[in-house]
Amino acid sequence: MKHSVYMTCLLIALTGLSSCNKSNDPEPVSPVVGRWELNRGLLSGFVAPYTSLNGAGIDLYNYSFGSYSSRIDIRTDKSFLDNIKSDGGVGDAVGTWDYTNSQLTLSYDDGTKDTYTYTSSKGVEELTSVTSNITFPVSNTSTAPAKLQYVYRK
Repeated sequence: MKHSVYMTCLLIALTGLSSCNKSNDPEPVSPVVGRWELNRGLLSGFVAPYTSLNGAGIDLYNYSFGSYSSRIDIRTDKSFLDNIKSDGGVGDAVGTWDYTNSQLTLSYDDGTKDTYTYTSSKGVEELTSVTSNITFPVSNTSTAPAKLQYVYRK
C-alpha cells in the first residue's frame, strides 16, 4: 500500500514538473521600451579658440539657434511615435524599431532612419544619437562649425 502511495505521489510530481515549459515564459521586455524625453544636446568638434565648448550640454528647447524638443514612445509591438516640437510647430513621426547589441534603430515610415546607443549607469538610462554637423552661434555675430549629439532619458 505504501509503495502505491509513493508511486502516485511521484507520478503527480513528475507530471507537474513536465508541465513547466520554458517556451511558455514570456519574452523579456527590451530595455528601450518606454517613453524617452530629449534631455540635452551634447557639443563636440570645436577647434581653437572654442575648444572649451567641447563636452558642454545645452538645452535644445531654449537656445538661440532655434527651439527643439522630442518625446519618443517606444512600444513592445516594435512600433514607435516621435512627437517633435520645433520653432513653434508640432508634429508626429511614426515607424518601427530594432534593438541589437545596445544599438536602437528607428525606421521612420518616410524612409529615414536614426540610430541611438543605449546605456544604463547608476539607474540612469540614456539613448545617445550619432553626432551631426552643425553651425553653432558662439557670439551675437559669429558662428563656428561643431558637432551635436542628442541625449534622451527615460
